[in-house]
Amino acid sequence: MAINMSVRFAKALMKIYPNYPTTEDKTNYEIFNHNEYLNGSETEKKDIRFLSSKSRYDYEKNRDYFNVYFPKFNKEEFKNKEVLEIGSYTGGSLAYWIEYYGFSKGCGIDINPTFAEAGNTFAKEKNINATFTTGFGEDLPYPDNSFDFIVSYDVFEHVRDLRIVMGEVSRVLKPGGRLLAVFPQFYQPLESHLTLVSKTPALHWIFSGQTLTDAYNEIIDERGEAAYWYKSENKKLEYWEEHQHLNGITIRKFKKIISKNQLWVTDYWGNSPILSDGKKSEMLIFKILRLLFIIPARIPLLNELFLGRICCVLTNKKN
Repeated sequence: MAINMSVRFAKALMKIYPNYPTTEDKTNYEIFNHNEYLNGSETEKKDIRFLSSKSRYDYEKNRDYFNVYFPKFNKEEFKNKEVLEIGSYTGGSLAYWIEYYGFSKGCGIDINPTFAEAGNTFAKEKNINATFTTGFGEDLPYPDNSFDFIVSYDVFEHVRDLRIVMGEVSRVLKPGGRLLAVFPQFYQPLESHLTLVSKTPALHWIFSGQTLTDAYNEIIDERGEAAYWYKSENKKLEYWEEHQHLNGITIRKFKKIISKNQLWVTDYWGNSPILSDGKKSEMLIFKILRLLFIIPARIPLLNELFLGRICCVLTNKKN
């Protein structure tokens, strides 16, 4: 009874600020589960894959990832270097980085072969030197010392074992190569990853992962046939999940992983508070509100709540 009451309460809070995804947003991977894609002709499928890649390309072009998160970098530092993106989705971001920053070669890896197919087609269309493959960060299919840079955006919070991933990152980076990583820490209030059904913040501060998973799935079930394409297949959390699709990585845990692997040197650690990125961050109200979080984002323990994202540059000092 207590469990059912928790689920009911979680659902009620989710419904305060509901969200309904649409196929118009090609940045969501769930579009590839929609009948528009699954039942489409080969030409229609190719068009959807292209639109997905292009949406990420345009988003990155307008947003300028490196300038937002790593403003201290000089554009020339990337020229003629080889880069790997872990979590490349359909390739649009990597394509833009290669074009704009002058990387000589790019590789992208993600867990869905449809993403790799889209990325490779888009790279050919843009005439850039990039290849995309399917795999996991815990077992990167590249030789030792392959890359000058590895980039990952909003992925490390989803991997099964970040300790193993960091070992693989170190292995495939060249000596002196750098990892540019951006991802939300677990307790960041705006990153509960329930946005397919709700934008109510900080629900994972209140409820267990299984309670939120149950509430999430019940809401999707209530939406009926219209929600089939973003319905979760998993009713129970996986062994590695703290919450649905989240491994529970915190600032403290990540710094512990870095310190245990003595090959890493921290060259940069961002301190931007919540509400500092995304489209809404340019609104006056959010500019004012984030001033309240600047100091808490820099204080240990409070930063677990009020840092916008873990944002760091790590240099691999192996010989």
